[in-house]
Amino acid sequence: MKEESPKCTAAVIFGSNIRRLRKEKKLTQEKLAEVLGISTKHMGEIESGKSFISGELMDSIAEYFGVRFNELFSDEDIDEVLRIKAYRIASDMLRKTSEDFDKEYGIELHLK
Repeated sequence: MKEESPKCTAAVIFGSNIRRLRKEKKLTQEKLAEVLGISTKHMGEIESGKSFISGELMDSIAEYFGVRFNELFSDEDIDEVLRIKAYRIASDMLRKTSEDFDKEYGIELHLK
């Protein structure tokens, strides 16, 4: 199975989260743009990741939706990919003997 490549730019992740939050509140792009004092075109560009915003507008968005900044840049797809990779690495490490571990990672283990 081919692993899909996660979205990688901050603007795309940010825009996707704004779109999700807007839809959760059942708002149109027009209404959110009006609330934020920007054009509908600019709102569409933000949501599509084609345009980024000022810190002041970011403050307004976070306050309006009642979220922290890190939530605006969180990507569940990337988080899931990282969790899977971490699990695979941990599983691989647990299967190694202390000598294998030392050879691969340069760390000598003293297991009890």
